Amino acid sequence: MANGRGCIYTCDGAHVPLNELMESNPEHTYLRKQNIPWYPIYHFQESNVCHVTDKSGLYGVFKDKGFRSGDTDRFLWWGLSISDKSKQQKEEFATSPAFQTESIYGNFRFTFPLTELLSAYSKQYCNGTSPILRVLDTRLFKQEILYSVLVHPRYMRHYRTYPRLPVDSEHLCGYREKKMTWCCQSPSNNYEYSQYLDEGGEIYVGPLGKNEYYVWDNVAVVFHMKKDWVLKLGHRRLFDHLSVCEIASHNPLNKTEMSVQEAEAEVLNLKRKFNL
Repeated sequence: MANGRGCIYTCDGAHVPLNELMESNPEHTYLRKQNIPWYPIYHFQESNVCHVTDKSGLYGVFKDKGFRSGDTDRFLWWGLSISDKSKQQKEEFATSPAFQTESIYGNFRFTFPLTELLSAYSKQYCNGTSPILRVLDTRLFKQEILYSVLVHPRYMRHYRTYPRLPVDSEHLCGYREKKMTWCCQSPSNNYEYSQYLDEGGEIYVGPLGKNEYYVWDNVAVVFHMKKDWVLKLGHRRLFDHLSVCEIASHNPLNKTEMSVQEAEAEVLNLKRKFNL
């Protein structure tokens, strides 16, 4: 998920807030901008995560009946899935890729409750014990800030220097009451509106004279996976949690684009192939 996009800065074992990233990266194209509009900070509590892939990845997932790590690292990447309910009344500002249905990773989206994935991971690779959630890192790209949360077996000591993920909603990322919490510090990569104060001191929203491009942030949940591990969920669960999406117009990974109709046809072929 985080590969192939030109990471500029990485901080292991910490989720670095936006103001500190601005201080430590004064030459960054977007972080050094001074004319950023006044926008709200949003707090989310979400139950689901998603994994998007292309046609080749789709058939690989169904062949394995589950998910493997990527070719370039030992992690299985999932993005935080923001529900439609959470996005309500935030449309003017929450316009970054974190809130869009389209994706740069492919046309096929698997969306699962994080609790289901944690349970399967526990049974398959943690000897039935609860996995550990930790703060993995902060990654800064040209226009994106990615906060990664690590999941690993309790017996594994390799990550013991990484902090445990907080169990409250006061931090940038946490895990509370079986939900991921996220404090979104920049909900848009292209601001069209700003907040203003009227003469009575009340906040109102109005359009900008011109759009302002800025960094946007999002969250990934990554599972430690050994080379031969497959997080198995079964054909039926995979199919029930599969949907199609469009490729993002900005396509830095050069994914082969399929129309929604073509992607839906592939899903029907998949259904026939595996007798679902």
